[in-house]
Amino acid sequence: MTLALPTIVAASPAELSSSSQQFDAVIAVYPTVSNDLFSAFSTLSAHSAVDKDFGSRLTVVPDQSVAGGRLLLAPTGSLNGDSDDVRKFQEITKAAVQRAQSAGAVAPLIHFSVNVKNDEDYSRYLEVSILGALAACFNPIDVREHYDKIGKSQCTIQKIGIVAGDELTPERIAFVKAVEIGRRVAKDLGSPNCERMTPIKFAEYVENYFNSKAEIKITVVKDIDVIEKEYPLLHAVARCSLSVPRHFPRVVKLEYKSDDPSMVKENLYFVGKGVTYDTGGADVKAGGMMRGMSRDKCGASSVAGFMATLAELKPKHVNVTAILGLVRNSIGSNAYVSDEVLYSRAGLRVLVGNTDAEGRMVMTDPLCECKERVLAERKSGVKTPSRLFTVATLTGHAIRAYGPYGICLDNGPARKAGISNRIQAGGHILGDPFEISTLRREDYAIVASGSAAEDVVQANDKASSATPRGHQYPMAFMAVASGLRDYGLDKEKDEQIAYTHVDIAGSAEALCGAGLSLPEVTGNPVPAFAATFLL
Repeated sequence: MTLALPTIVAASPAELSSSSQQFDAVIAVYPTVSNDLFSAFSTLSAHSAVDKDFGSRLTVVPDQSVAGGRLLLAPTGSLNGDSDDVRKFQEITKAAVQRAQSAGAVAPLIHFSVNVKNDEDYSRYLEVSILGALAACFNPIDVREHYDKIGKSQCTIQKIGIVAGDELTPERIAFVKAVEIGRRVAKDLGSPNCERMTPIKFAEYVENYFNSKAEIKITVVKDIDVIEKEYPLLHAVARCSLSVPRHFPRVVKLEYKSDDPSMVKENLYFVGKGVTYDTGGADVKAGGMMRGMSRDKCGASSVAGFMATLAELKPKHVNVTAILGLVRNSIGSNAYVSDEVLYSRAGLRVLVGNTDAEGRMVMTDPLCECKERVLAERKSGVKTPSRLFTVATLTGHAIRAYGPYGICLDNGPARKAGISNRIQAGGHILGDPFEISTLRREDYAIVASGSAAEDVVQANDKASSATPRGHQYPMAFMAVASGLRDYGLDKEKDEQIAYTHVDIAGSAEALCGAGLSLPEVTGNPVPAFAATFLL
């Protein structure tokens, strides 16, 4: 279903030579032109002698002494500045492999003239570099289907070699391949337009993919009456779409259990927002703000991708449950509207303030279900720490506040357990950076009931980007409406439940596309989650 990965191999320096039969291009990655580069590729000194700017940008150099006769110079630029990070490797290897492919190469060999071995910021530079190279040779499912339809050949890169001495172990190759498989699943689900990936088709893709993964148990909730009963807030968002059968909602559950319970260190629960198209509902997105809303499913897409990575690695130290809420927020006479009061799964009355704040509605009831599972496990005697997460392209405020970065924020128990700090550290080493935000008392004050007619208020009547604390207070709403607020730091330690909200509005896709096209879906935060919970 996903496009097969090129073969990734550790290669020796001898393969750089033109006598190599395995590779047809060499990519030299380095920060700046130096004697180390000239030592590896002696022909470059003549170019440098006549051009002081030589090697400062991505360049193809004909060189009959290297494999394939093609040498691509791929400078990262500075690696030791205050704001430099490992993404520089990912960016240049992606660009270099794209250029190698356009030059006709099918088996590039990447050589590193860098000295970052003892720098913890670059401890995973090889994995990040390979992820960049792999990103250059992937097209999401809608593109692949079109190419099949017109008979166009797919990406031609067959093999990628890495010259890195003994650093690139089989274990590191297996890890990076698993992360890339997860990213590809996330891109396949997150990229396509809203008709190619409706809630039903999204669920079908996930079901088809994981049916071949014995490690993952999958359940798809299709019955509308069951969805209405078990996930009433999600159903309210989907209500208008029920007049169009192909837009019917789905709830997908994925469960992974370690085959060695004695080694399990934590139980993880992820809820993913999968709004396959967001019109804003009755509070319609006007003035061009609806464009790009086929990507509002990237929270659920990335959670599914993380589960795909998990299925490849089969870790023994975690159990993971994921619930994907898949809906379309449509416009029509049956749409849910502001001023409605709805009961959540937890039995709390929710006053709707803005139908364009649908993501928190979609995730609250699955979050409540995760809470119920944790409580049931504890009642049965399970003492393993449990961590709950909501993952979503939730707010424009996240982009306004932090630009192209993911955001995580903790409730009290999660903060004490350092969950957001772990995610930030994991994302940092694998090129998927995160910022840490903070849940404050003002966030709970915003959603507090002001009358006896409701227990919690869903949102104000403004866009999140025009609202102070616009990306923080939605977490407060979900904590209250799901009943999770009752399991905070004011409880005994063994009664507390850690909850972290992850807003990936800024990182799930590039901030802008080429021309008028939609931006590229990144597959984030699959790398950050993998580095945090699976390494």
